[in-house]
Amino acid sequence: MADDIDDLLDEVEESLSAVKKNAPCDIKSASVKTEDLKDLLDDLGPPPPHLPSLPAQFTHPSKASTSSRCSLAYLGGTSLTLGHSQGATLRGCDRLRCLGCDLSVVTVDGFAWTPHTDYLFLRTHYPDLTRLRAHLDPQRGTRAYACQCQCRTILETTRVDAEKGLKWVCGGH
Repeated sequence: MADDIDDLLDEVEESLSAVKKNAPCDIKSASVKTEDLKDLLDDLGPPPPHLPSLPAQFTHPSKASTSSRCSLAYLGGTSLTLGHSQGATLRGCDRLRCLGCDLSVVTVDGFAWTPHTDYLFLRTHYPDLTRLRAHLDPQRGTRAYACQCQCRTILETTRVDAEKGLKWVCGGH
């Protein structure tokens, strides 16, 4: 019986040493497979956007680099130009990010949130504009802001930090 165990151990050692010898070849073939996969993905083109094409009044900011931030982040109605606010240039920040849900803030020009818009609605429907429209009413001059946990309708220019309970900051431009 001891001889059988020794024979079995020898077979296991031989098979393990054969696997070690073949390992570099397996890695190379995996690399070739990876390159083939990359080529196929390149042939398919870019992935479809997360959201369907949206009207011009809807802005969903892309992920921003954090190289520079607004000196003071502002919210405002449609009369306030969106962009990077710095020094004497007063603009509504279009790269707002929520510290509560860690998502970008979307804006909808010319609309106001209905009074019964709540956390659960935003949590369920953010950022799908077609679903969010159920709680948006057209209102000239206003801009509706929302993340997944909070929303605001703004007409006049306001500093973000002046809005009570708002956890939004400039995410960087």
